[in-house]
Amino acid sequence: MKKTLFSLMVSMLLIAACQKPISTPEELFNLSSSIDFEEITTDTSLYEQSWLIYFTQPLDHSAPAKGTFKQRIWLSHKNIHSPTVCVTEGYAAHRNYTSELARLTESNQLIIEHRYFAQSCPDSLDWQYLTVEQAAADHHRIIQFFKKLYQQKWVTTGISKGGQTAIFHRALYPNDVDLSVPYVAPINLEREDNRLFSFFKQVGSSDERQKIFNFQKSVFEKRSEILPLFKSYALDKGYTFRMGYDKAFEIVVLEYPFSFWQWGNQIDQIPTPNATANELFEHLKKGSDIGYVSDQSWNDIKPFFYQAYKELGYYAYVPGELSKYIKAFDKDTISSNMFAPGGDTLKFIPTMPMIMTKLSESNPQIIAIIGQKDPWGATSINNEHLSNTIRAIDPNGSHLTRIKTLPKPVQEDVIKRIKELLTSE
Repeated sequence: MKKTLFSLMVSMLLIAACQKPISTPEELFNLSSSIDFEEITTDTSLYEQSWLIYFTQPLDHSAPAKGTFKQRIWLSHKNIHSPTVCVTEGYAAHRNYTSELARLTESNQLIIEHRYFAQSCPDSLDWQYLTVEQAAADHHRIIQFFKKLYQQKWVTTGISKGGQTAIFHRALYPNDVDLSVPYVAPINLEREDNRLFSFFKQVGSSDERQKIFNFQKSVFEKRSEILPLFKSYALDKGYTFRMGYDKAFEIVVLEYPFSFWQWGNQIDQIPTPNATANELFEHLKKGSDIGYVSDQSWNDIKPFFYQAYKELGYYAYVPGELSKYIKAFDKDTISSNMFAPGGDTLKFIPTMPMIMTKLSESNPQIIAIIGQKDPWGATSINNEHLSNTIRAIDPNGSHLTRIKTLPKPVQEDVIKRIKELLTSE
């Protein structure tokens, strides 16, 4: 009897020890054999400690036996009594940093690299597992694991495709976090959303749009002088183009208006039509990234283009009045699917209507940061059924719009709302 009582007491003590609240990241890490971690130098005085973590994920969350991969995470720890900001990167996450939102709210922070990018890749790139739902499930597992330590309010955030990723996760797992703050994030409803075509007919003034057109026209008219400069620059940078120089040159010139408005360039910096070939090319290479169409860029971001032409949507080029200068393409609309693995053989799955339906059903707290002169602002989240979504708009904002760049009254409202949501019970 005494032996039985003693055994019972030991068992109860062991159970009590196991139920002891986790108070440090190291205690959390030791709960799982699926985590590899190393402590790193923190990038700011906001944090006590930081770690680089590799978190084992199923390749297919619906069938874990199909294999696993390691997902890269950067953790910055303040204390367990603070909120936690989860940055859902849409691409690679090569470094640790402190996001605007984490700094603003003095929060713990996780930065999560997106599956199939950089070091978060399976051994074999089986594209069928690169989906909105699989990525959202990645984030769900990570958040649920770290909630064992961080039990205060949670926020997801991200910029551009990272903002999209935060929205997708919130749609599919609405109760994982208390707030989502996507920055300049598009929700494209079609393979190539018509709202983007309309945007370029309306953005800015008619004089500004004409000046941009005149610049493109001048570059095309001096093609015989500028193309050798283009080739020389590409060779110097180590760029190659599997599509050939002519197509690469034409895409870079057609990309110019998108890049101009996306990055908030200045209209008075555009050369006049009588500028020299050198002057035109110098401006072109600053205003439209030549590396964007290179093989080297494609190798890094082909997972993005797969997603764009499978589920996310993207944009095409419509030369319009510039068509007579186009020599390398024979279509009125030039699709960017040339950059996607599988190209025009990819079958687009209209996933965004499902995302919007899910969001309408749960109506979560979202603050969307939007630049009105950013092309992606034209397809930003906007639904009359989302009464808990605030659209914080900078009327002159570009893709660089942040909370700190919003007009003062809007900025103050956003900060007030964020702090209310993170302190409410």
